[in-house]
Amino acid sequence: MIEQYWEFWIGGFAIAAVALLITLFTGHFIGVTRGYVSICSIISKRPYFHRPEMGGPWGIRTLFVIGIVIGGLLAALTTEGTWTPSFSYGQFDQLFGNSLVTKGLVMTAGGVCWGYGARLAGGCTSGNSIAGLSKGSLASLIATMGFMVAGISVTFLINALLGGL
Repeated sequence: MIEQYWEFWIGGFAIAAVALLITLFTGHFIGVTRGYVSICSIISKRPYFHRPEMGGPWGIRTLFVIGIVIGGLLAALTTEGTWTPSFSYGQFDQLFGNSLVTKGLVMTAGGVCWGYGARLAGGCTSGNSIAGLSKGSLASLIATMGFMVAGISVTFLINALLGGL
């Protein structure tokens, strides 16, 4: 676990810069869900993954998702203190225990919920909250408000279950 983090504004500036640059140079808006679909199109032959609006394999969205992983790794490696890869997830471990099987099942269930929610909301949090709001989409504003309410509620619930801050 990383004990010291980068300043929040660095991440905000980076997200804004990437969103603007991608839109400026490609005409596309960022969205992680379609990036995952693009990655799936490399592996799967299912027609859903090969629809033209999904961007196809090795498009800008695939590179965007790969960049998220590389960016996370660079942030971890350049943050002060020591970082070692592990399956330790802080409060998640306090709530669900240290079993890799349990962690895998909970994260898989979370991934299914995330995927279903992204389909239901017409995009993921990055697509709605960054790209959708910048386009002035009312649906994205409503979805973003839902994301925020759910995120804040779950944070308070987990803190209550773990005995507070």
